[in-house]
Amino acid sequence: MTCVADYYSRKGFYALNVQEICDADYKFRWMSRKSPGSAHDSSAFTGTNFGLALLHPENPLAARLIPVGHCIAADETYAASEVLAVPWPGGGKSDRWRDWYNFYLSSVRIQIEQAFGMLVWRWGVFWRPLRVPFVKRPGLVRACFRLHDFCRDHSTEGVAPFGDDRSGGSVFFLSSDAVSSDQRGRRRDRERSLMRVRMTERVEELGLVRPGVAPMY
Repeated sequence: MTCVADYYSRKGFYALNVQEICDADYKFRWMSRKSPGSAHDSSAFTGTNFGLALLHPENPLAARLIPVGHCIAADETYAASEVLAVPWPGGGKSDRWRDWYNFYLSSVRIQIEQAFGMLVWRWGVFWRPLRVPFVKRPGLVRACFRLHDFCRDHSTEGVAPFGDDRSGGSVFFLSSDAVSSDQRGRRRDRERSLMRVRMTERVEELGLVRPGVAPMY
C-alpha cells in the first residue's frame, strides 16, 4: 500500500523523484521514476539497475567504460565512483586544483540543468500541479521525456529510437524507498575515486584555472 508521506519532498510539495541522464545535444538518454519525492537523489539512483551497475567497477557495463575513460558528470548528491565524476567535498578544502576541477565539472553539469529547463518550459503540463490520476503521472512524465527527444531529433535529422529503452528506465512504484541508517550517514570525505584524482591531476597538468584568475607558472 502506498504511503502518501513518502511522496512529500524536502522542497515542500508532493512529488516523484525522477533521475535522468542527458547528452551534449540536450537529449535524455536514460530516466527512471522508481522512487517517491522524499527519497534522496543518491538513494533513488542506486535503486535502479543502471545506478547499481555504475557503482561497481566489476560490473560488465562499468568495466567497459572505465578503461576508455568515459564517465558521467554528476553533482555532490551522488557517491563518487570510477564512472560517476562528482565534485570534491567542501569546495576542495582550500586546494586550488580541486577547487578548479570542481568549477569545470560544474560547467559540464549545466547541460542537464538546461535540458531539464527545456523539458519543463516546452510542456505546459509541468507549469502547475499535474491534474491526472496519480497512477498515470509516471506515464505522462515519461511521454514528455520522449516527446522532448523527438523534438530535439526532429529539429535536426532523423528520429529518436524510442523502442530502445535504457537499462533501469522502466516505470514502477515501490511502497517505500527508506534506506538504512549507515546510508543516511554517508561520509563524502571518505569516498575514494581514482578517476576524480586523475581528472584533478589533469587540470593541474594543463594549468586550467578559473576565469579571471591569473595563469600559474
